Amino acid sequence: DLDGLERAAGEHGAGLDLEDGIDWEQGLQNLIDTGSEQLSGVLRKAVHSAVLLLVIVLLGVLAEHFCGELGQKNLSVVRIVVVLAIMTVAVSDANSLMNLGREAIRGMQTFANILLPTMTAATAAMGAPLSATARQLATLLFSDLLINLIDFLLLPLVYAYLATCAGYAAVGNDGLKRIGKLIKGVVTGVLTTVLILFIGYLTISGAIAGSSDALTLKATKFAMTSMVPVVGKILSDAAETVLAGAGILRSTVGVFGMIVVLGILLTPFLQLGIHYLAYKVSSAVGATVADGRTSGLIDGIGDAFGLVLGMAGSCAVLLLISIVSAVTVVVR
Repeated sequence: DLDGLERAAGEHGAGLDLEDGIDWEQGLQNLIDTGSEQLSGVLRKAVHSAVLLLVIVLLGVLAEHFCGELGQKNLSVVRIVVVLAIMTVAVSDANSLMNLGREAIRGMQTFANILLPTMTAATAAMGAPLSATARQLATLLFSDLLINLIDFLLLPLVYAYLATCAGYAAVGNDGLKRIGKLIKGVVTGVLTTVLILFIGYLTISGAIAGSSDALTLKATKFAMTSMVPVVGKILSDAAETVLAGAGILRSTVGVFGMIVVLGILLTPFLQLGIHYLAYKVSSAVGATVADGRTSGLIDGIGDAFGLVLGMAGSCAVLLLISIVSAVTVVVR
């Protein structure tokens, strides 16, 4: 159902028309143009938050210098006010960015529910009905599992992680710091485990294989590992599958699917990625004048954005690999 695919894609279709043919390069260029248009606005918002955070840190340092410690050593009124002020700025960013990430994940799921049956039907018609059906069911199973885990477990854990970061910054309780590390480890562990199981299933079943240009693969894996926080390593390990399949996707509905998935991920990636970097830079600059707990709070908030980015990226990679897998059934 090509009309259904285009309707599901909406504005993320990057100007591609399935009936008139697919232009991979034009679709990517449209995505780049869209990202360029959004970049300045995203940067302004992120810089605004970063400046506010640094002003709060500086005012807090000045207040502690002139007023001295108020109350107990690890429970000063000044410190608590600084933490509350930082969280006031961060909560606004966190709510909007987490909602953005959730909407992107839901958008990918909605699109996948139309794309995968369409590709499965096409694959089955070309002589591989059992393989096509098995792979669609596996993809839907793993994607539903991942999305449900994100909704009901991982996103609430991110809020809990923010709370522990704020608590440690305010009172200096080492137990809160350890709990925060544990929560972060659980989130990354769940994401990594689901992706490993999914890729492992496809590998064992022979659904993914192939080679791609070594230099392109190396550059892509390096970029993913370096730029995508939290789960960048596991996403980079999946790059070979995506790149190996990209070369055979020309003139197929798979190109349209991949570009739409990238289009859905584009805005959250820019928003979350740039805010992640902005908070990390603010933390580094703030550490030059404030103590480790205050700068650590800002750093932890940045990590929370990285966790959400990792969730959206994991869903996108899962779907992209599924598209490649569906096409390779026919190509082999």
